Amino acid sequence: MPKVIEIGVSIDEIESRKERVTQAKNFGTPDRVPVVPALAHRFLVPVVGVRFGEYYRDPEAMLRTQILAQKWLMENIRTDAYSITGAWVGAWTDFQNTFEAGSLGCDVIFRDDDIPWVGEGWVRSEKDLPKLEAMDFVHGGLNGRQIAYRNAMMAVAEDYGVRFQGGPVFYPGENPALTHTSDGPFGVAGDLMGKEELFLAVHERPEFVKEVLRIVTRKLIEYLDFCWEEEALPEPRDFAWTDDLAVSLSTEDYRELVLPFEKQLRFHFDGRLTLHMCGATDHLLSTFVEDLQIHEFQGFGYQVDLDHVASVMGGRVVLIGNVNPMLIHLGTREQVIEATRRVIEKLAPFQGLIIQDGNNIPPGAPLGNINAMMEAAERYGRYA
Repeated sequence: MPKVIEIGVSIDEIESRKERVTQAKNFGTPDRVPVVPALAHRFLVPVVGVRFGEYYRDPEAMLRTQILAQKWLMENIRTDAYSITGAWVGAWTDFQNTFEAGSLGCDVIFRDDDIPWVGEGWVRSEKDLPKLEAMDFVHGGLNGRQIAYRNAMMAVAEDYGVRFQGGPVFYPGENPALTHTSDGPFGVAGDLMGKEELFLAVHERPEFVKEVLRIVTRKLIEYLDFCWEEEALPEPRDFAWTDDLAVSLSTEDYRELVLPFEKQLRFHFDGRLTLHMCGATDHLLSTFVEDLQIHEFQGFGYQVDLDHVASVMGGRVVLIGNVNPMLIHLGTREQVIEATRRVIEKLAPFQGLIIQDGNNIPPGAPLGNINAMMEAAERYGRYA
Protein backbone atom coordinates (compact mmCIF):
# COMPACT_ATOMS: atom_id res chain seq x y z
CA MET A 1 0.00 0.00 0.00
CA PRO A 2 1.58 3.34 -1.03
CA LYS A 3 2.10 5.94 1.67
CA VAL A 4 -0.28 8.31 -0.15
CA ILE A 5 -3.23 7.10 -2.24
CA GLU A 6 -3.45 9.36 -5.28
CA ILE A 7 -6.90 10.00 -6.74
CA GLY A 8 -6.90 10.95 -10.41
CA VAL A 9 -9.19 13.97 -10.08
CA SER A 10 -7.84 17.51 -9.75
CA ILE A 11 -8.50 19.58 -6.65
CA ASP A 12 -9.87 22.29 -8.96
CA GLU A 13 -12.45 19.84 -10.29
CA ILE A 14 -13.35 18.86 -6.72
CA GLU A 15 -13.93 22.51 -5.82
CA SER A 16 -16.02 23.00 -8.96
CA ARG A 17 -18.22 20.05 -8.00
CA LYS A 18 -18.60 21.34 -4.47
CA GLU A 19 -19.72 24.73 -5.75
CA ARG A 20 -22.22 23.12 -8.15
CA VAL A 21 -23.80 20.94 -5.46
CA THR A 22 -23.83 23.77 -2.91
CA GLN A 23 -25.59 26.05 -5.39
CA ALA A 24 -28.22 23.39 -6.04
CA LYS A 25 -28.81 22.78 -2.34
CA ASN A 26 -29.35 26.51 -1.83
CA PHE A 27 -31.80 26.81 -4.77
CA GLY A 28 -29.23 28.72 -6.76
CA THR A 29 -28.39 28.43 -10.45
CA PRO A 30 -25.28 26.32 -10.98
CA ASP A 31 -23.88 25.95 -14.47
CA ARG A 32 -25.89 22.71 -14.78
CA VAL A 33 -27.94 20.29 -12.72
CA PRO A 34 -25.56 18.25 -10.53
CA VAL A 35 -25.43 14.45 -10.74
CA VAL A 36 -24.48 12.20 -7.82
CA PRO A 37 -25.16 8.49 -8.51
CA ALA A 38 -25.87 6.48 -5.34
CA LEU A 39 -23.25 3.76 -5.48
CA ALA A 40 -23.10 2.09 -2.10
CA HIS A 41 -20.71 -0.48 -0.74
CA ARG A 42 -22.67 -3.44 -2.11
CA PHE A 43 -21.58 -2.13 -5.52
CA LEU A 44 -18.18 -0.72 -4.58
CA VAL A 45 -16.52 -3.31 -2.34
CA PRO A 46 -16.36 -6.05 -5.01
CA VAL A 47 -14.96 -3.73 -7.70
CA VAL A 48 -11.72 -3.35 -5.71
CA GLY A 49 -11.37 -7.11 -5.26
CA VAL A 50 -12.32 -7.40 -1.57
CA ARG A 51 -14.64 -10.01 -0.07
CA PHE A 52 -17.31 -8.75 2.30
CA GLY A 53 -16.13 -11.23 4.92
CA GLU A 54 -12.71 -9.56 5.04
CA TYR A 55 -14.25 -6.09 4.90
CA TYR A 56 -16.40 -6.65 7.98
CA ARG A 57 -13.89 -8.68 10.00
CA ASP A 58 -11.08 -6.13 10.08
CA PRO A 59 -11.41 -2.37 10.70
CA GLU A 60 -8.20 -1.61 8.83
CA ALA A 61 -9.47 -3.58 5.83
CA MET A 62 -12.70 -1.59 6.07
CA LEU A 63 -10.82 1.72 6.04
CA ARG A 64 -8.50 0.69 3.19
CA THR A 65 -11.35 -0.71 1.10
CA GLN A 66 -13.47 2.41 1.54
CA ILE A 67 -10.67 4.65 0.30
CA LEU A 68 -9.83 2.42 -2.66
CA ALA A 69 -13.50 2.08 -3.53
CA GLN A 70 -13.94 5.83 -3.58
CA LYS A 71 -10.78 6.20 -5.65
CA TRP A 72 -12.33 3.79 -8.16
CA LEU A 73 -15.63 5.70 -8.09
CA MET A 74 -14.01 9.10 -8.57
CA GLU A 75 -11.91 7.83 -11.47
CA ASN A 76 -14.58 5.77 -13.27
CA ILE A 77 -17.98 7.34 -12.55
CA ARG A 78 -19.08 10.69 -13.92
CA THR A 79 -20.25 12.32 -10.71
CA ASP A 80 -20.37 15.60 -8.86
CA ALA A 81 -19.42 13.89 -5.61
CA TYR A 82 -16.64 16.01 -4.16
CA SER A 83 -15.59 14.42 -0.90
CA ILE A 84 -14.35 11.06 0.32
CA THR A 85 -14.83 11.75 4.01
CA GLY A 86 -18.06 11.12 5.87
CA ALA A 87 -20.74 8.46 5.85
CA TRP A 88 -21.26 6.73 2.47
CA VAL A 89 -18.22 8.38 0.92
CA GLY A 90 -15.23 7.67 3.10
CA ALA A 91 -14.00 6.54 6.47
CA TRP A 92 -16.87 5.30 8.58
CA THR A 93 -17.87 2.31 10.63
CA ASP A 94 -19.95 0.64 7.95
CA PHE A 95 -22.43 -1.94 9.21
CA GLN A 96 -25.09 -0.88 6.72
CA ASN A 97 -28.73 -1.13 7.80
CA THR A 98 -28.05 -3.58 10.63
CA PHE A 99 -26.37 -1.59 13.35
CA GLU A 100 -29.53 -0.53 15.18
CA ALA A 101 -31.20 -3.95 15.23
CA GLY A 102 -27.79 -5.49 15.93
CA SER A 103 -27.50 -3.33 19.04
CA LEU A 104 -30.99 -4.22 20.26
CA GLY A 105 -30.77 -7.97 20.49
CA CYS A 106 -31.23 -9.13 16.88
CA ASP A 107 -28.74 -11.50 15.31
CA VAL A 108 -26.89 -10.08 12.33
CA ILE A 109 -25.78 -12.47 9.60
CA PHE A 110 -22.40 -11.72 8.05
CA ARG A 111 -21.66 -13.46 4.77
CA ASP A 112 -18.53 -13.54 2.66
CA ASP A 113 -20.32 -12.49 -0.52
CA ASP A 114 -22.81 -9.84 0.59
CA ILE A 115 -23.55 -7.03 3.02
CA PRO A 116 -24.90 -8.07 6.45
CA TRP A 117 -28.55 -8.92 7.00
CA VAL A 118 -30.71 -8.76 10.13
CA GLY A 119 -31.95 -12.08 11.47
CA GLU A 120 -35.27 -12.89 13.09
CA GLY A 121 -36.98 -10.39 15.40
CA TRP A 122 -37.62 -11.19 19.06
CA VAL A 123 -40.00 -8.55 20.46
CA ARG A 124 -43.38 -10.28 20.59
CA SER A 125 -45.38 -8.92 23.53
CA GLU A 126 -45.41 -6.57 26.51
CA LYS A 127 -43.27 -8.96 28.52
CA ASP A 128 -40.36 -8.30 26.12
CA LEU A 129 -40.44 -4.53 26.58
CA PRO A 130 -38.57 -4.33 29.92
CA LYS A 131 -35.66 -6.23 28.34
CA LEU A 132 -35.70 -3.90 25.33
CA GLU A 133 -35.80 -0.81 27.52
CA ALA A 134 -32.89 -2.04 29.66
CA MET A 135 -30.51 -2.64 26.73
CA ASP A 136 -27.35 -0.55 26.42
CA PHE A 137 -27.88 0.66 22.89
CA VAL A 138 -24.79 2.89 22.87
CA HIS A 139 -22.14 0.39 23.95
CA GLY A 140 -23.83 -2.96 23.26
CA GLY A 141 -23.98 -5.13 20.15
CA LEU A 142 -22.85 -3.61 16.86
CA ASN A 143 -22.71 -0.10 18.27
CA GLY A 144 -20.05 -1.32 20.69
CA ARG A 145 -18.20 -2.79 17.71
CA GLN A 146 -18.54 0.51 15.86
CA ILE A 147 -16.78 2.31 18.70
CA ALA A 148 -13.97 -0.27 18.68
CA TYR A 149 -13.63 -0.11 14.87
CA ARG A 150 -13.49 3.68 14.95
CA ASN A 151 -10.64 3.60 17.46
CA ALA A 152 -8.81 0.99 15.37
CA MET A 153 -9.16 3.10 12.22
CA MET A 154 -7.80 6.14 14.03
CA ALA A 155 -4.79 4.11 15.20
CA VAL A 156 -3.72 3.41 11.59
CA ALA A 157 -4.91 6.68 10.03
CA GLU A 158 -1.40 7.92 9.25
CA ASP A 159 -0.83 4.90 6.99
CA TYR A 160 -3.69 5.96 4.72
CA GLY A 161 -3.05 9.40 3.35
CA VAL A 162 -5.10 10.54 0.35
CA ARG A 163 -4.51 13.29 -2.18
CA PHE A 164 -6.43 14.74 -5.08
CA GLN A 165 -4.27 16.04 -7.93
CA GLY A 166 -2.78 19.37 -6.92
CA GLY A 167 -4.24 19.21 -3.41
CA PRO A 168 -2.90 18.54 0.07
CA VAL A 169 -2.63 15.13 1.68
CA PHE A 170 -5.43 14.31 4.12
CA TYR A 171 -6.19 11.32 6.30
CA PRO A 172 -9.78 9.97 6.26
CA GLY A 173 -9.07 7.73 9.25
CA GLU A 174 -8.21 10.63 11.56
CA ASN A 175 -11.84 11.12 12.57
CA PRO A 176 -13.93 8.34 11.00
CA ALA A 177 -17.66 8.64 11.35
CA LEU A 178 -19.78 6.38 13.45
CA THR A 179 -23.02 5.59 11.65
CA HIS A 180 -24.82 8.67 12.95
CA THR A 181 -27.95 8.20 10.92
CA SER A 182 -30.98 5.97 11.47
CA ASP A 183 -33.28 3.52 9.72
CA GLY A 184 -36.09 5.29 11.56
CA PRO A 185 -38.31 4.22 14.44
CA PHE A 186 -40.71 2.16 12.32
CA GLY A 187 -37.94 0.47 10.37
CA VAL A 188 -36.09 -0.54 13.54
CA ALA A 189 -39.37 -1.76 15.06
CA GLY A 190 -39.81 -3.94 11.96
CA ASP A 191 -36.46 -5.57 12.60
CA LEU A 192 -37.22 -6.10 16.29
CA MET A 193 -40.71 -7.52 15.80
CA GLY A 194 -40.51 -8.95 12.30
CA LYS A 195 -42.07 -7.00 9.48
CA GLU A 196 -45.23 -9.09 9.06
CA GLU A 197 -45.81 -9.09 12.81
CA LEU A 198 -45.39 -5.32 12.94
CA PHE A 199 -47.91 -4.65 10.17
CA LEU A 200 -50.43 -6.98 11.80
CA ALA A 201 -49.88 -5.20 15.13
CA VAL A 202 -50.51 -1.81 13.50
CA HIS A 203 -54.15 -2.84 13.16
CA GLU A 204 -54.54 -5.35 15.98
CA ARG A 205 -52.33 -3.86 18.73
CA PRO A 206 -51.66 -0.21 17.92
CA GLU A 207 -50.93 0.75 21.54
CA PHE A 208 -48.26 -1.95 21.72
CA VAL A 209 -46.69 -0.61 18.52
CA LYS A 210 -46.64 2.88 20.01
CA GLU A 211 -44.84 1.59 23.09
CA VAL A 212 -42.20 -0.16 20.97
CA LEU A 213 -41.75 3.03 18.94
CA ARG A 214 -41.44 5.09 22.12
CA ILE A 215 -38.62 2.92 23.47
CA VAL A 216 -36.85 2.71 20.13
CA THR A 217 -37.01 6.46 19.49
CA ARG A 218 -35.57 7.25 22.90
CA LYS A 219 -32.67 4.89 22.27
CA LEU A 220 -32.00 6.28 18.79
CA ILE A 221 -31.72 9.78 20.21
CA GLU A 222 -29.48 8.60 23.05
CA TYR A 223 -27.06 7.03 20.57
CA LEU A 224 -27.10 10.01 18.21
CA ASP A 225 -26.27 12.34 21.10
CA PHE A 226 -23.33 10.05 21.91
CA CYS A 227 -22.12 10.26 18.29
CA TRP A 228 -22.18 14.05 18.33
CA GLU A 229 -20.07 14.14 21.47
CA GLU A 230 -17.72 11.31 20.47
CA GLU A 231 -16.98 12.74 17.01
CA ALA A 232 -17.17 16.41 18.05
CA LEU A 233 -19.66 17.02 15.26
CA PRO A 234 -20.54 20.62 14.39
CA GLU A 235 -23.48 22.75 15.50
CA PRO A 236 -26.17 23.31 14.35
CA ARG A 237 -26.73 19.59 14.03
CA ASP A 238 -27.52 18.27 10.54
CA PHE A 239 -29.23 14.90 10.38
CA ALA A 240 -30.07 12.42 7.63
CA TRP A 241 -32.33 9.44 8.23
CA THR A 242 -34.69 7.02 6.53
CA ASP A 243 -37.77 5.01 7.37
CA ASP A 244 -38.29 2.86 4.29
CA LEU A 245 -40.64 0.38 5.92
CA ALA A 246 -43.21 3.08 6.67
CA VAL A 247 -43.87 3.69 2.96
CA SER A 248 -46.32 0.76 3.05
CA LEU A 249 -48.55 2.44 5.64
CA SER A 250 -51.60 4.45 4.71
CA THR A 251 -51.46 8.18 5.32
CA GLU A 252 -53.79 7.76 8.29
CA ASP A 253 -51.77 4.98 9.94
CA TYR A 254 -48.50 6.83 9.31
CA ARG A 255 -49.80 10.02 10.88
CA GLU A 256 -51.39 8.25 13.83
CA LEU A 257 -48.63 5.80 14.73
CA VAL A 258 -45.32 6.86 13.20
CA LEU A 259 -45.36 10.61 12.71
CA PRO A 260 -45.23 11.54 16.44
CA PHE A 261 -42.00 9.58 16.81
CA GLU A 262 -40.54 10.79 13.52
CA LYS A 263 -41.16 14.34 14.73
CA GLN A 264 -39.51 13.58 18.06
CA LEU A 265 -36.44 12.32 16.19
CA ARG A 266 -36.43 15.06 13.55
CA PHE A 267 -36.90 18.00 15.91
CA HIS A 268 -34.11 16.80 18.15
CA PHE A 269 -31.93 18.35 15.43
CA ASP A 270 -31.69 21.99 14.42
CA GLY A 271 -29.57 21.86 11.27
CA ARG A 272 -30.20 20.63 7.76
CA LEU A 273 -32.60 17.67 7.73
CA THR A 274 -32.49 15.04 4.99
CA LEU A 275 -35.02 12.23 4.68
CA HIS A 276 -34.81 9.17 2.47
CA MET A 277 -37.72 6.84 1.85
CA CYS A 278 -37.80 4.33 -0.98
CA GLY A 279 -40.85 3.50 -3.02
CA ALA A 280 -44.14 5.20 -3.86
CA THR A 281 -44.22 7.99 -1.26
CA ASP A 282 -46.74 10.24 -3.05
CA HIS A 283 -49.28 9.90 -0.23
CA LEU A 284 -46.75 11.06 2.38
CA LEU A 285 -45.04 13.96 0.59
CA SER A 286 -47.20 16.67 2.17
CA THR A 287 -46.51 15.23 5.63
CA PHE A 288 -42.76 15.36 4.97
CA VAL A 289 -43.01 19.03 4.01
CA GLU A 290 -45.56 20.38 6.47
CA ASP A 291 -45.01 18.22 9.55
CA LEU A 292 -41.40 17.06 9.36
CA GLN A 293 -40.21 20.24 7.61
CA ILE A 294 -37.39 18.44 5.81
CA HIS A 295 -34.85 20.33 3.74
CA GLU A 296 -33.85 17.49 1.40
CA PHE A 297 -35.63 14.43 0.02
CA GLN A 298 -32.76 12.12 -0.92
CA GLY A 299 -32.89 9.23 -3.38
CA PHE A 300 -36.66 9.48 -3.72
CA GLY A 301 -38.14 6.54 -5.58
CA TYR A 302 -38.63 6.22 -9.30
CA GLN A 303 -42.25 5.31 -8.49
CA VAL A 304 -42.97 8.87 -7.33
CA ASP A 305 -45.05 10.90 -9.79
CA LEU A 306 -42.88 13.78 -10.98
CA ASP A 307 -45.76 16.21 -11.40
CA HIS A 308 -46.96 15.46 -7.88
CA VAL A 309 -43.58 15.83 -6.21
CA ALA A 310 -43.07 19.06 -8.15
CA SER A 311 -46.37 20.47 -6.92
CA VAL A 312 -45.76 19.53 -3.28
CA MET A 313 -42.01 19.98 -2.89
CA GLY A 314 -40.77 21.99 -5.86
CA GLY A 315 -38.89 25.09 -4.71
CA ARG A 316 -39.35 24.11 -1.06
CA VAL A 317 -37.33 20.90 -0.66
CA VAL A 318 -34.10 19.90 -2.40
CA LEU A 319 -35.00 16.90 -4.56
CA ILE A 320 -32.36 14.21 -5.09
CA GLY A 321 -33.51 11.39 -7.39
CA ASN A 322 -35.32 9.61 -9.12
CA VAL A 323 -34.01 7.68 -12.15
CA ASN A 324 -35.05 4.02 -12.00
CA PRO A 325 -32.02 1.99 -10.77
CA MET A 326 -33.28 -1.13 -12.54
CA LEU A 327 -33.37 0.83 -15.79
CA ILE A 328 -29.75 1.78 -15.15
CA HIS A 329 -28.98 -1.88 -14.46
CA LEU A 330 -30.88 -3.52 -17.33
CA GLY A 331 -31.84 -0.78 -19.79
CA THR A 332 -29.94 1.03 -22.50
CA ARG A 333 -27.87 4.19 -22.36
CA GLU A 334 -30.48 5.97 -24.46
CA GLN A 335 -33.27 4.93 -22.07
CA VAL A 336 -31.33 6.29 -19.10
CA ILE A 337 -30.70 9.57 -20.90
CA GLU A 338 -34.41 9.89 -21.67
CA ALA A 339 -35.45 9.07 -18.09
CA THR A 340 -32.98 11.65 -16.78
CA ARG A 341 -34.23 14.22 -19.28
CA ARG A 342 -37.78 13.79 -17.96
CA VAL A 343 -36.65 14.41 -14.38
CA ILE A 344 -34.80 17.54 -15.46
CA GLU A 345 -37.74 18.79 -17.52
CA LYS A 346 -40.20 18.36 -14.64
CA LEU A 347 -38.08 19.48 -11.68
CA ALA A 348 -35.19 21.70 -12.79
CA PRO A 349 -37.43 24.78 -13.25
CA PHE A 350 -37.95 24.80 -9.45
CA GLN A 351 -34.17 24.62 -8.88
CA GLY A 352 -32.92 22.63 -5.90
CA LEU A 353 -32.50 19.49 -8.06
CA ILE A 354 -29.71 16.91 -7.94
CA ILE A 355 -29.97 13.97 -10.31
CA GLN A 356 -29.60 10.60 -8.65
CA ASP A 357 -31.01 7.14 -9.03
CA GLY A 358 -34.04 6.37 -6.97
CA ASN A 359 -32.47 4.50 -5.17
CA ASN A 360 -29.30 2.36 -4.98
CA ILE A 361 -27.81 1.16 -8.28
CA PRO A 362 -27.45 -2.65 -8.33
CA PRO A 363 -24.02 -4.27 -8.60
CA GLY A 364 -23.08 -5.03 -12.17
CA ALA A 365 -24.88 -2.06 -13.73
CA PRO A 366 -23.01 -0.95 -16.89
CA LEU A 367 -20.80 2.08 -16.35
CA GLY A 368 -22.10 3.58 -19.58
CA ASN A 369 -25.64 3.55 -18.19
CA ILE A 370 -24.55 5.11 -14.89
CA ASN A 371 -22.60 7.81 -16.72
CA ALA A 372 -25.56 8.43 -19.03
CA MET A 373 -27.18 10.47 -16.23
CA MET A 374 -24.30 12.95 -16.52
CA GLU A 375 -24.62 12.95 -20.30
CA ALA A 376 -28.26 13.96 -19.94
CA ALA A 377 -27.47 16.67 -17.37
CA GLU A 378 -24.85 18.19 -19.66
CA ARG A 379 -27.23 18.06 -22.60
CA TYR A 380 -30.50 19.16 -20.95
CA GLY A 381 -29.65 20.49 -17.49
CA ARG A 382 -27.94 23.79 -18.23
CA TYR A 383 -29.17 26.78 -16.25
CA ALA A 384 -27.14 29.25 -18.30
